[in-house]
Amino acid sequence: MAYQGNTVSKIFSTKLTANDSTAKETLGTVRELADGRKFRYVKMTGADGALGRVYVRGAVVSITTNLTSANGKGPDGATTTIITASDESYTPDAYIGYYFKVTTAMTGSEEPIKIVGNTATTLTLERQLGTACNSAGTDDATLQAPRSVVQKCSADDLTAVLCGVGIGTITQNYYGWVQTRGYAAVISTAALVDGEVCSSGGATTAGQAVVRAGATENILGITIRAGGTDDYQLVDLLVD
Repeated sequence: MAYQGNTVSKIFSTKLTANDSTAKETLGTVRELADGRKFRYVKMTGADGALGRVYVRGAVVSITTNLTSANGKGPDGATTTIITASDESYTPDAYIGYYFKVTTAMTGSEEPIKIVGNTATTLTLERQLGTACNSAGTDDATLQAPRSVVQKCSADDLTAVLCGVGIGTITQNYYGWVQTRGYAAVISTAALVDGEVCSSGGATTAGQAVVRAGATENILGITIRAGGTDDYQLVDLLVD
């Protein structure tokens, strides 16, 4: 059954409490309710997600062996670059939305380019690399996760790219919604401070918030009502 609960004329396939084994919405889809709360449809990685947990961008994936590039055709028929990583064994389409980037000082040009498709051993880029990778397969690269691929923040993870807060269970490698704006329940390592900014990375526990202490720390939101240690606290999220 279609489920509607937003301020624009889109009918969503999933409830906000979804825990989907396969993607039912386009990854990165943003959903806004009438009260201003916003949610993003994501893939959960690293571990299961839960209510109140703070999420950051998924882990970087490295390619260090037998990486080459060649011209090919993208989904729209335009000429693009296809990366071959012959020693890898990817899940088909698992890296759509990630960004491919050659490691600094390698042969291929270093601009990050979005991945629009992948097979077990190839990555199709959105456009061509400015400079091809070394034909001998000696280049290295990284795959940078988008904000729609998330994991729990680490302890003291104060500068990570924030992606939202859990509103319920999302099983590892499943799909569902995380909240990015508006009032939300957030777990913190210690009591937050009413009216002050909080960040990701509780001092001892992954997936928890902490009072923001420095100008370089990320901004999760403004504390509306503090609670106790390892407790749910009310935060006005400012992630997206």
